[in-house]
Amino acid sequence: MRTTAETERGDTIGAARGLGGTPITRQVLDILVAWGVTRVYCCPGSTEAAMLDAFVGRDDIELVLVSHESTAMAAADAEARLSGRPAVVYVHTNVGLGNVLSHLSAARIAYAPVLILNGLKPSVLAGRDGFTTLPHPDLGLRDLVKWDRVPASAGSLPADLERALSIATAEPAGPVWLGLPQELLETTDPVDPRYPRPLPGPRRSRPSRAELRDVADLLTGAARIVLVSGGEVARHGASELMVALAERLDATVLHEDRRGFERSSYPTRHPSFQGSYDVRHPAVADADAVVFVGCQVFREFDTSGGPALPAAATVVHVHVDPSRISRLHQVDHALVGHTEEVVRDLLDALGPRSATTPARTPAPASGAGPSLSPHGSPAHHDLAGWVRPLVAALTGDENYVVDATTAGPALLAALPQTRPDQILTTSSGSLGWGMGAAIGVALAQPERRVLAFLGDGVLQFGLAALWTAQRYRAQVSFVVLNNEAFAAVGLALGRFGGEAVRRGDWLGTDLSGPHLARIAGGFGLPSERVLTPDEVAAAIDRASRSRGPSLVELMTSAREE
Repeated sequence: MRTTAETERGDTIGAARGLGGTPITRQVLDILVAWGVTRVYCCPGSTEAAMLDAFVGRDDIELVLVSHESTAMAAADAEARLSGRPAVVYVHTNVGLGNVLSHLSAARIAYAPVLILNGLKPSVLAGRDGFTTLPHPDLGLRDLVKWDRVPASAGSLPADLERALSIATAEPAGPVWLGLPQELLETTDPVDPRYPRPLPGPRRSRPSRAELRDVADLLTGAARIVLVSGGEVARHGASELMVALAERLDATVLHEDRRGFERSSYPTRHPSFQGSYDVRHPAVADADAVVFVGCQVFREFDTSGGPALPAAATVVHVHVDPSRISRLHQVDHALVGHTEEVVRDLLDALGPRSATTPARTPAPASGAGPSLSPHGSPAHHDLAGWVRPLVAALTGDENYVVDATTAGPALLAALPQTRPDQILTTSSGSLGWGMGAAIGVALAQPERRVLAFLGDGVLQFGLAALWTAQRYRAQVSFVVLNNEAFAAVGLALGRFGGEAVRRGDWLGTDLSGPHLARIAGGFGLPSERVLTPDEVAAAIDRASRSRGPSLVELMTSAREE
């Protein structure tokens, strides 16, 4: 039997849950919908009951259930990159938050506007070492997000949510975090009728006319120009303008180097395209002007590298994030602004080419630059022998996700890239990212099949994503290049040249044993293992015909004789 106070409290909660009032959770979803959010990726716990209840009966926003938070984070990262709008992850307390941190690093690097909603236990438990609580849950992620906040009250939650979305999408874009204590989501307080409010208009920064004029004069006088097209070109919708700029300048075009490459941004079949940036590339060595457009310049891998910029060329760096300019290397000219606006303004400053201006002599073609294949590793294999038939089996219309550490360079050099949204990858080093990212791409662009090229270590890190792929019938073919090893670790041991090399004992590299195709079959995916390259084309064709996810395991571990 309930007391009078319990009855009154129950009646008030019932009103707030739809019997006359508006729950704060419903207003949270209304705000997300107003910002163009159509799905929330979530691995829930008991703390999320009020939020889960708010999704019931709605057809304007979907809860995408995942069985591990890393899947949610990677999927939201990929969706945000493709759409340019905020994508949302909802995670459970400190334990769920811990599971997104590695892939959150990938979103930060890619300037992906991901909003992490973090359901927290009631605030009173946080200071008492309660179950799944930390006194300061945001401290471990502050290096990975632009902004973080725990609303002080239910009344401030709508304003904080809109502020989080605004900060995530403001350039330079990036992930943000909003902690949501359980008591705020279960509040019976009246909601603020001002929210959701009209969305703010787009704000795009651009350099001054004088800065543009200086760079335009430089390029007009240059004889041999290299344009390096980075991920921000694609993110800002400037790929077609980059083609126009290359043709206006008779420039050689390179993709950003592998350390910073996050997505395709320039059509690789265009006659100006000649591979990936490397200071040793013949076109770079011969250039008198190199223009990095939307590139990170650079992301360091180790301390042993030589010069990264050509000594004789004038260097221009275009980026929306002023903190990237001259972070590692001084440049001669900087144009800070939204990439689409900068390239368009630069074309305007250059004006049409004079009829008397001779065309520049294009630089010699050289492919993708120096080989990055894993020669000398304990899992050495003829990677090209697998990549050639693999690429030949593609239609060229698919979307591609690449998360294969040692095979990545060969794949990126060979895969067709005709659209700025065709390839997504990450230079974060967070294994397993490609599993969830492929699902995010498939849900964001369901009209095209996704082929996710993965290392065997990546699949083992991201196995939980197979469940979500199967549940939502995501049009993804997971293609696993199984060398049965952490080959990158073997490469590092080889470079170190110690006892591992002398004894042939490659400690920490062996991943042999699991039959990955059978494991995927256990999740319900049509799957098969391929033992020789001549079987690849037929296997890819069968996988691509699947109505839903599939997996092909390519056993690339056979060593050359």
